[in-house]
Formats: sequence, structure tokens, C-alpha cells
Amino acid sequence: MLWITYPFALLFLYPFALLKKKNPTGLFFFFDRYAIGGAQRIHLDILNSIDDTFKQVFFTRKSINNKLKDEFFSISNTESSDIHFWCDNLFFRLFTVHYFVFYINRHKKAHVFGANSTFFYDMLPFLKRHLSTIELLHNFTFGKRGMEFFGLANYKFLTNRIVYDSFTLSNIEKQYLEYNIEKKYTERILFIEPGVDIQPLQEKDFSLPLKILYAGRGGPQKRIHLINEIVKQCINENIPVNFHFAGTMQDELSELTKQYSLIHGEISDKKIMYKLYNNANIILLVSAYEGFPMFIKEAMACGCVPVVTALPGNKMHLTNEENALLINAIENENEVIKLAVQKIKLLTNDTYLLKKISGNAYDYASRRFTKTKFIKEYRILFLS
Repeated sequence: MLWITYPFALLFLYPFALLKKKNPTGLFFFFDRYAIGGAQRIHLDILNSIDDTFKQVFFTRKSINNKLKDEFFSISNTESSDIHFWCDNLFFRLFTVHYFVFYINRHKKAHVFGANSTFFYDMLPFLKRHLSTIELLHNFTFGKRGMEFFGLANYKFLTNRIVYDSFTLSNIEKQYLEYNIEKKYTERILFIEPGVDIQPLQEKDFSLPLKILYAGRGGPQKRIHLINEIVKQCINENIPVNFHFAGTMQDELSELTKQYSLIHGEISDKKIMYKLYNNANIILLVSAYEGFPMFIKEAMACGCVPVVTALPGNKMHLTNEENALLINAIENENEVIKLAVQKIKLLTNDTYLLKKISGNAYDYASRRFTKTKFIKEYRILFLS
């Protein structure tokens, strides 16, 4: 369809693209939205890594909330635009793609960066081959037609793909091998791991009841229904813990969970979120699949003990009874619930182990999750 609308766009839109003032740096970013989320936090860090350089940022999907809008729109030397109206409507999109391509192609040395944006993929075949086109792939969704599906259809048009956990990297490499994609494209995949703010470790209260935190969104991947069952069993067994929830999963929480938990809602202020981490003892995550979430990194940077499913992405950084407690079950949901409750009970009964893992988690985060390398590598990518 985009090829069909091309001649019409050339006739009617190209003159307007010629009139638009050129971007002096040629830095363009296409993100999905500015609603609160771990991916959006990474996008903010990427933009802030070059806050001394002018750039244009476009949001191509309707945001379900405005929690991070002010943060995105207030970044220094940044012109941000919400263009979702022109992207979500299929008819407008067929022409909007060409308008932005006409505009970007006027720049001899443009960098076009996309993350979680199918609009970015639609532009790729029409952008001039000498331009730098970079995709950030957040995770591998295992046949759920996620971004790796769109990337597979457009890999030839990408200068680089960026991943930030080794499990996603290995899955992309396997995918390329499965589809007989030339090795030179595998060599274009870059590994840049995000960092988090590391603050001096505050003294934690390890007295009972322990505080357990879940933060983030819901959805099938996160399996909130399992957390509801874990809460239920902890209540039934009188395990001395309090549950806290922050994020957009509230509709998936059972009435029992809501009754016996403290619900904080969405938190966009990082200081408030870090205060919540500092007050928590344990974070709980029973995802079916994902890379290595920012939620775990931030919590470890505040001395929280991760009690999480032993996904390959988590095992990249976490060692059982060293800096985390791993739930060695993934597909068997009953076993996930059983083991999670056992891990929680263990921590309530063994203060020494709790303090040891808490300290080790903070030490590991301090060594491995700083933002210094992340910022340096992105500056090299965009400014070299």
C-alpha cells in the first residue's frame, strides 16, 4: 500500500517536506509513546545522554497516560512532537510515512533511531541507504508477533540493531540463523546495557512483616494472576509480609489482593519510586518471558531482594541465594506459586540470609548497573 501511495505523496506532500526547516544535526527519534513504563525510562536516558545536542523526537502511538510527557518534552535541545493522530489512522499513515521520509532524506548525514514504533519500520524501505538507521529491540516475544517480527522483515534496511540483554541477543542470532540471514547482518547487532541511578545504600528495616513490592504493568507476560495466588497463600499461611503494588496492573489484581495490599498506583516521579524501593525488602516478579527488566535493576540498586522466575535473562545477572532467590519453574504455574511462597517464607525465617542477599544485590548493582558506560556508548553512536 505504501508503494501505491508514493506517487501521490510525491506530488502533493514533497513540496511541504521541502519547506520544513532542516534539522541541523540530523538526529531523529521515533518512539511509540510517552506513557509510563520501563522502556520509556530507557528512551529518556538515551535522549538525556545527548542533552547537549539538538534532536527531533516523534511519538507515533497514542499514549494511555501523560505520566512521562513533561519529562520527554522538557529535555534540553529537544523538539518533541506527538504525531500519533497521523500514524494511528491507516489512511493518513499511508501518506505521513512518505512525508517524514521526504523530510529526513533531505539530510545528508541523518541518524534515524526507532524503538517500539512500527511507523519507524514503515519508513525504512524508503529512506536513503547511506543514512544511519538504528533500532532498539527491548525483548524477544517468542512468536507473539513482537518487534523482532517487524525487524525480521526489515533487517536489510537497518544499520544496527541494539539489544540490552544477552538472552534477546542469542534469540535474534538464532532467528537470523533459522531464516538463513547472512552473517554480516548478525554482526550489525550491538549490545548496550542500560544503567540505573545508584544512590548510597540506606539502612533498611529488616523487621517483620517484610515488605514485598511489585511495580510495572500487567498483561499476559507478567502473570499477575499468579501473584494474586501467591498473596492468597501468604495470607492463608499467616506469613508475616505486606504486599505493595505500583503501576498499571490494578485491574488484574483480585479483590483479596487489593484488600490486603497497599496500592500506590502509577508513579512517574523517580524520587518517589526510589523511596518505595528503599522501604521494600523483596521484589516479586513471575513473568513468563522477558529480558532483564529495569524494575529488577532499580530495586537491586536499593538493596531489595529479587524473588523472580529463573528466566534466562534474569540468570544473566542473578545467582540463587547470592544476589536473588530464583524460582526454578516457568511454565508450570502451580509450581511457580508454590516455589514463590517457599522463597518468601524462607526470607521471613532467615534474617541472616535476607541481609546477605540484600547487601549482595546492592553491591552487584553498584558494580554492573551504572549509567556511565551506557551514556558513553550512545554518545559515540550518535555523535561520531
